[in-house]
Amino acid sequence: MGELLDIDITGLIKKKSGAPLGDAHELFVRSIMMRLGLEAGKADLSGSAYDVVIVGMEKMDGLKRFLRVQVKTMDNSLTLTGGGRGGIDREYVSDVKVYKYSPENTDLIFGVDKNKLDIYVVPTSFLDLWGKSIAKSRIQILKNNWKILVNWNEPYLTELKNKLNSAV
Repeated sequence: MGELLDIDITGLIKKKSGAPLGDAHELFVRSIMMRLGLEAGKADLSGSAYDVVIVGMEKMDGLKRFLRVQVKTMDNSLTLTGGGRGGIDREYVSDVKVYKYSPENTDLIFGVDKNKLDIYVVPTSFLDLWGKSIAKSRIQILKNNWKILVNWNEPYLTELKNKLNSAV
């Protein structure tokens, strides 16, 4: 009998350089967000810095907020850059298209642990604490931390960022 955490029983994911796993994790994230009571949809902009849009909790003025989310498959660390891969048949001359995510282009990165299906909820306003990636072991307080989505406000995020910064 199979397990929920089984990966690539057909060999297709390896054959396609992991791309189907990324697609699966985007669907997984959207499903989890809906299960949590949030509206979530796919961003159909192939060149954008985010994959999913979440309609979050209402602001004090009664308007809903839209959060742009980049979904990343992770193993032992979370990559904080984008633009580095464009397909299996693409040639790379330099890292010209590689960029680090920021609040200007993305609100959150959701790192999906490919082995356990935990979701690391990382606000891009925290990325100035780290380089191009961060070890999973250093961001444990962000694992399945749905409070970030419910408390998307400056005081809460600052307090959380300070905790992460002091743990470094």
